[in-house]
Amino acid sequence: MQLYHHPFSMDSQKIRLALEENGIDYTSYHMNPLTGKNMDASFFRMNPSGKLPVFQNGSHILYNTIEIIQYIERIAVVSSGGDDAKLSSREVLEWMHKVQEWNPKYFTLSRIPEKHRLYVSKFIRQVVIARMAECPDLASSYHRRLKDAYKTEEKLKDPKV
Repeated sequence: MQLYHHPFSMDSQKIRLALEENGIDYTSYHMNPLTGKNMDASFFRMNPSGKLPVFQNGSHILYNTIEIIQYIERIAVVSSGGDDAKLSSREVLEWMHKVQEWNPKYFTLSRIPEKHRLYVSKFIRQVVIARMAECPDLASSYHRRLKDAYKTEEKLKDPKV
């Protein structure tokens, strides 16, 4: 099992915590979005959104944090030969969904000084554009990612965000 993640990503931290709590062995792959590593063609083919974390078990690939946590819980139950009592309750799942609805990206990015944030944003856009040229078959996925980057920049200009 492989986990593609960034150590400071809140969603990645949730997954690592679930893996450790359940004693699941996994291979950790650090993907630094600030260097554009999550935009490499090999990773982008596996996950066209380029977002982290990504959990892979053989050919089974998951991108959604809650789905990954539930998958990890099922693996733990099956490997321990236990019952379903270890699975998250309905109330826990409801809270997980509520917490997941909050997007920490804006909180995190708004704490970075604007000149640094703009530099990183420009760099990421350049990486995405370069990857589009390298892999024309992924151009539409890269274009969606580029569009998302511009939307994020616009939202960060709004003090209410």
